[in-house]
Amino acid sequence: MSLQLLGAWVAGIAGAVFIVLLWRSASVQPKGVLYLTEGEGTLSGRWRLAYGELGEELTVRCDYLGPWLIGLWVGPERLWLWPDSLPRESHRQLRRLCHRAGR
Repeated sequence: MSLQLLGAWVAGIAGAVFIVLLWRSASVQPKGVLYLTEGEGTLSGRWRLAYGELGEELTVRCDYLGPWLIGLWVGPERLWLWPDSLPRESHRQLRRLCHRAGR
């Protein structure tokens, strides 16, 4: 009986830790509009902040350009974009910016 109680207690703690980690990872995901600019072969981006002003300029690097999914590094943050993450024309423009000839 005490082993079952101990097992239930450990499972409860593990479940609580999992829920906290899941909530934390979801809450730190960037939200909002990212404005990209292209200059001399590099991409840079700025997030629109809560009051409409633009944040600091960050380096943007595309390291995965699949048929549907786009993987970006925006400064130190990892960002995955699905086609439903942004309007269709914006998705096409981003794919054109990230595509490198001969790749």
